[in-house]
Amino acid sequence: MTEYQIATSVLETIVRESLTDDGRVRVHTPLPFVRTHTIEVRVESEQCQVTVHLDALLGEHLPSLGRDARARIAAALAQMTGLKVDAVDVIFAGVFPSGS
Repeated sequence: MTEYQIATSVLETIVRESLTDDGRVRVHTPLPFVRTHTIEVRVESEQCQVTVHLDALLGEHLPSLGRDARARIAAALAQMTGLKVDAVDVIFAGVFPSGS
């Protein structure tokens, strides 16, 4: 079996890109000079856990958005890396109005 490592920045990009075509959510952008990781991916062996901070479209049902985001993130990571995704924690950090 061949072993390989995937850079954390690559895993974070996979998470970010898995959500780009859903106009109801976006990855949270922290204030300037605030040291916050909006996407964290932890890998142990062949399993990973994800924490992602999102902003939601104003008026959307947050439990449904969270469920959809978890499924999309887990599917993208599993498909592109072969990792087993144990958990995807979604934290809603803000909202945004439609058209912005």
